[in-house]
Amino acid sequence: MNAYVSVDLLKSSSVLNVTGSGDDTRLRLLAESQSRVVDRLVNRQFYALTATRTFDVANIERVLLPDLAAITSLKTDDNIDRTFETTWATTDYRLRPSNADPATRTNSNSRPYTSVIVDSNGTRSFTLGDETVQIVGEWGWWSHKATATETADAISSTTATTFSVSARTDVEAGHTILVDSEQMYVQSYSGNTLTVLRGVNGTSGATHSAGAAISLYEYPEPVKEAVIIQASRLWKRKDSSYANALGLEGGLMEIFRGIDQDVKQALSPYRKIAIGVA
Repeated sequence: MNAYVSVDLLKSSSVLNVTGSGDDTRLRLLAESQSRVVDRLVNRQFYALTATRTFDVANIERVLLPDLAAITSLKTDDNIDRTFETTWATTDYRLRPSNADPATRTNSNSRPYTSVIVDSNGTRSFTLGDETVQIVGEWGWWSHKATATETADAISSTTATTFSVSARTDVEAGHTILVDSEQMYVQSYSGNTLTVLRGVNGTSGATHSAGAAISLYEYPEPVKEAVIIQASRLWKRKDSSYANALGLEGGLMEIFRGIDQDVKQALSPYRKIAIGVA
């Protein structure tokens, strides 16, 4: 569960200029749905997903991957018995492209890894066949923002959906936050108290000590702008009861339907040809 823009941003005077909290849930759902529209349009995800994935191997030296930020483990099925018996050391493989720097985004060329290759100094090779490589990792095209705030008290329950933070300025409804290794999705807030979904995007609910750092996930600016445009168009269409045309003094004006052309242009550099590896 995630969105690429926050409710507060959509409500701001520079976007929809919505006041009060009566429409917050509707706006959050709109941000979530249009974030998924963006994912489908470009054939990739931007949110951080912790997951185990298996891959077919057609080249003993390289395996193509969907967007990858970090590997937790890489295992291979060497005799094609559907058991991943061999765990590779980090010195056995290399991630490509080089210097991608996907998780920290410290330079303008940051991007995800899209393949793993055998280290040229080693003796290993991938086994040809269906689903002979297993990777546990963090997938997607995202970045962490520096610590936004911290927990005010210990979170002693793995399922509690409300807790307080030391300061809420940077955390808004619709944000995905990271506390230790657990992702939480912020649904709403009141003062410094957050209401969240626990253990989202492949992570698990856990306990957290008082003062645990809270980081925000951020996404490429064109992606955020695309969601703003799409969400704004749908929000405004409610004023016409979602009709296909509006009656004006001079006649009817047809409303453009489908993906906004500016959205398509903004996202064109991110569009990925589906290759069936996800």
